[in-house]
Amino acid sequence: MEDKPLEVVYQAQNSAEAEMICGLLKSNGVKCVLLDRNASAMVAGFGPAIPVRLAVIAEDREKALEILKSFKYNEE
Repeated sequence: MEDKPLEVVYQAQNSAEAEMICGLLKSNGVKCVLLDRNASAMVAGFGPAIPVRLAVIAEDREKALEILKSFKYNEE
């Protein structure tokens, strides 16, 4: 994945949510990486200062978005 361009497909509010979503993608055959995981922190009274971004290689973008769309649909 290091030499292929990455595209952000999701922004999580915290590391736990990011890990869960990344696990969902991986279980469906889409490799993902977490960006800004170490920079993400809480600002007192305001919540997360920097969201954790999930990125996939460009060729997996559409598949990842479909998985996320079905996950959000099932969540409701």
